[in-house]
Amino acid sequence: MKNVFVTGAGGFIGRHLVAQLLEQGCNVIALMLPGEPVPQSWGDRVRTVTGDVRKLDAVSEEIGAVDTIFHLAAVVSDWGSRQEHVDITVRGTEQAILLALKWDARFVVTTSIAAFASAMGSGRLDESTPRGVPSSSYEFAKQQQEDVTLQAVRELGLNAVIIRPANVYGVGSVWVNRFHEFLSEKKPALMGSGEWDAGLVHVRNLVNAMTLAGSKDGIESGEIFVISDGQGVTWKQYLDALSQTLSLPQPKSIPNGVARVLAPVLEFFGNLFGLKKAPPVTRLAYRLTGVESIFDASKAQKLLGYQPTVTLDEAMQEIRQAYSQA
Repeated sequence: MKNVFVTGAGGFIGRHLVAQLLEQGCNVIALMLPGEPVPQSWGDRVRTVTGDVRKLDAVSEEIGAVDTIFHLAAVVSDWGSRQEHVDITVRGTEQAILLALKWDARFVVTTSIAAFASAMGSGRLDESTPRGVPSSSYEFAKQQQEDVTLQAVRELGLNAVIIRPANVYGVGSVWVNRFHEFLSEKKPALMGSGEWDAGLVHVRNLVNAMTLAGSKDGIESGEIFVISDGQGVTWKQYLDALSQTLSLPQPKSIPNGVARVLAPVLEFFGNLFGLKKAPPVTRLAYRLTGVESIFDASKAQKLLGYQPTVTLDEAMQEIRQAYSQA
């Protein structure tokens, strides 16, 4: 990797990815939304291009020739219309693919374990596990992202790698911000006992895997890699650690059976009344936190040389420091 283009560069994962690429000496071109603040830490080391991921052709010459594209831009929410998710997430992926084909660049697209959809909760999941049926627009769009990428691999010769990360946490993540809100307001944060694997991956571990996918030789185009920190941290352990780190009340729980039954009902009425914010419990949230899923990253360890290095304790130290300075 030498000249690298990053979509969604100003987002949670994107900022960490850009930092890692700069450490590796890459020339980084970052796609930013109009009015999106540019991180001060970038200084003049990152060339920014302002534009819409759905209209990359309009700024392709400004971006210039690149050898690697990391595609992160997407709607990140368990709520919203299917049209919105498809319009931004899927159409944006198609545009990024065309750009990669134009420059014959390696295309690294980040989807989500949400692509497993209804297969979540069935125990150990890896790249060979058949995807299930989506219940949310987010799950549907993530599956479509993978499908259009693999179609371009088969039909157009795209050089692509699909990264399917587990629940990405760290300072600024939804798994910190949302739970901080729940704990502060003494809302239920756990589903059931929470005594099952949380399927976490720290954002710095994830971007390490992503850069390996972008630079590793001998990786067959179209490979999918599940990225996780490995097993051993339950949701209860994670939330206990977070509440202790932030000096917040201990997490409250909603009975698992209640959450499972309530989620589709709340979604129905949320859609009926056109709510802009997700209900307290959704089917995707239940699939991610209310059932046991073991996300197996052994393929990435074998083929990419991926090894998670950031531990839960180290992550909590970072979170404590960030909130103490806020």
